[in-house]
Formats: sequence, C-alpha cells, structure tokens
Amino acid sequence: MLRKIIDLFKERKIISLSDLSIHFKIDESAMQAMLETLERKDYISKLHTECNSCSASCKGCSFASEKDFYQLR
Repeated sequence: MLRKIIDLFKERKIISLSDLSIHFKIDESAMQAMLETLERKDYISKLHTECNSCSASCKGCSFASEKDFYQLR
C-alpha cells in the first residue's frame, strides 16, 4: 500500500489527507498513520499551509477544511 501511495504522489505531486483516504477507500486515521510512516522514512513531507489568500479567515473558501496536504520529497 505504501508503494501505491508513493506512486500516486509521483502523479499528483501535492495531495490532501482526505483525497488520499477517498482515493484508497480507507479511513483518514489509517491513512494518517501510513503518511506518518512515509514522512519518517523521508519519502514525503507535510506542507504547512496558511489559509489567508481569500480573507475569509479559513471559513469561506473550498480549502478551509483541507488543512493536511503532503508532497513528495
């Protein structure tokens, strides 16, 4: 499964936790554990995003609920 996650990152570059969970049809907590493993092994890194481009204070845009993004190293 970890190899499949890495392969998807090679295609998409940046992916949210919720998108990964939906794509692989598994619970977010299970996906989070796999992402933490990949992060420890230096395959991926978590992006530190700030939602301030739309001035809605992280409430109004479509990305407000998407705070956990990851990218391939």
